[in-house]
Amino acid sequence: MFLDKPRATTLRAAVFAALVAFTALLAGAALESLRSSGPTAGRVLHHLSLFGAAGVALAVFLAAATWLAYRYPDWAMPIVVVLAPLRVELPLKTGSSDLLVPLYLILLAVAIAEVVVRDRLSVPAGRRTDPVRIALAVLIAVVGVSALWTGHGYVSDAKAFADALVKLFAFYLPFGVLYYVVYRYAVEVRKLSRLLTTFVASGAVLAVIGIVEYPTHLVIVNRAAAAHARALGETFRVNSLFYDPNIFGRFLALVVIVGVALFLAARLRQPSAQRRRALRLIAVAVALAVVALLATVSRSSVTGLLLGGIVLEMAWLGRRRGGVVAIVTVLVLAVGVAGFTALRPQQVPGKVLSVSGLNRITSGRVYLIQAGGRMFEKHPVAGLGLASFPVAFPYYRESRTQSLAVRDSHTTVVTVAAEQGLIGLAALTGLLVTFFATTLRKRRFGADRSLYLWQAALVACVLSVFVHSMTYNAFFEDPYMWLFMALASAVVTRILLVDPLAAVIPGADPADAAVATGRRRVLRRPPPAPRPPSRAGSL
Repeated sequence: MFLDKPRATTLRAAVFAALVAFTALLAGAALESLRSSGPTAGRVLHHLSLFGAAGVALAVFLAAATWLAYRYPDWAMPIVVVLAPLRVELPLKTGSSDLLVPLYLILLAVAIAEVVVRDRLSVPAGRRTDPVRIALAVLIAVVGVSALWTGHGYVSDAKAFADALVKLFAFYLPFGVLYYVVYRYAVEVRKLSRLLTTFVASGAVLAVIGIVEYPTHLVIVNRAAAAHARALGETFRVNSLFYDPNIFGRFLALVVIVGVALFLAARLRQPSAQRRRALRLIAVAVALAVVALLATVSRSSVTGLLLGGIVLEMAWLGRRRGGVVAIVTVLVLAVGVAGFTALRPQQVPGKVLSVSGLNRITSGRVYLIQAGGRMFEKHPVAGLGLASFPVAFPYYRESRTQSLAVRDSHTTVVTVAAEQGLIGLAALTGLLVTFFATTLRKRRFGADRSLYLWQAALVACVLSVFVHSMTYNAFFEDPYMWLFMALASAVVTRILLVDPLAAVIPGADPADAAVATGRRRVLRRPPPAPRPPSRAGSL
């Protein structure tokens, strides 16, 4: 279903029926497990009517959300963009986990409304092969299969397999649905503009919350982590409605990149009072995001912002002037990282060149990378399995004094190498190469510079997330990575198939649309009329 296999409606229907049956069997197995689990069974059975009422309410909510998504499809996807970062902490058997429950519910409603009801499980018209989606499907398959050998030989198989299932069903598969519905939605420039504008607007609102948090030290989400940092004497860092300041900083970096692209593209169009007002609002949103980003004190976010900004600079200024600005950006990056390091002096040791010193200045990442390297050396081909790094770390750490409170290696490449081995690294490399090779070719955009700037911003956002994940992890666990990757692929394989000028102003004359949008329209000369045969030749 993810690949949109043509002429396979029967197969898609069979897969959908299998998914429904699997869900029913899983629910039955879970209920049977609860009945035989001692004290837990008593508590569940005691509140069985309450759980039943909650189930009915959830079904009613899902039905209503599905109807709304079907009735108002143009506004369903902006709601998905707004709800993407919101997490809910759920108690699981293997420990609590912060899951994107609001996003799951809305995605399920949108998927049922569009794929099941509107498309009736058939492939939409105008389908074109999406190389990025094929690379993502290969990666999801590799990651999913690797869950089968998670935990073998070093930890309880049940616990490790449960952690792998949480990661697979809470991140990879729902985000695959996110990619699919976003790609299906973004068929016009108008819809792409709506999603990007919604993203910047929601970023401005979350930035305001973060700015208010800084002077008041008010923490809304994850108060325990903030209290622990305060007890250690660390600098207060805002996180708004996000679970972690670094993830909030990553989000703000993406808001700045997209906001700057919208601002530059709007300047290319004909000036008007409405456009000048839009420019002012975009500038305010970007300024708020920058201020909140500084309050997160996230060095990795600043690094991702500046390296992603280089892509946008090259698209706006060209190779020659963009190269000069890129050098200046690198210098600003060095100064910014040094300044943020100075704001966190307790992490700067006296001997920076030692391994322990580098480990302290990187918040323990050096030891984590070393442990991941030992995992890869012992299992180089297929790795240890999905979500195995945290449970395997105690068996691969170098010193018994190293902390065990880890979830990942904080470096995406190391995590993939340790958990999926060379097979996973090949799948990751194939995805990145396919994405960057197919989504940013200037000659495809012709004279449509505004759309090219938007595309450069989308590619820059994916690059920024990847750079950030090299020091914090959470590349595939970030919904915005899948969102921007889907939008960038849709621009190349869907939006560029239609006239971008007609997509901006539906029904308008192409010449009027070109004047209204400030874009140049390349007019081809009509082919010359065939010359009549010469009479002299017939004599």
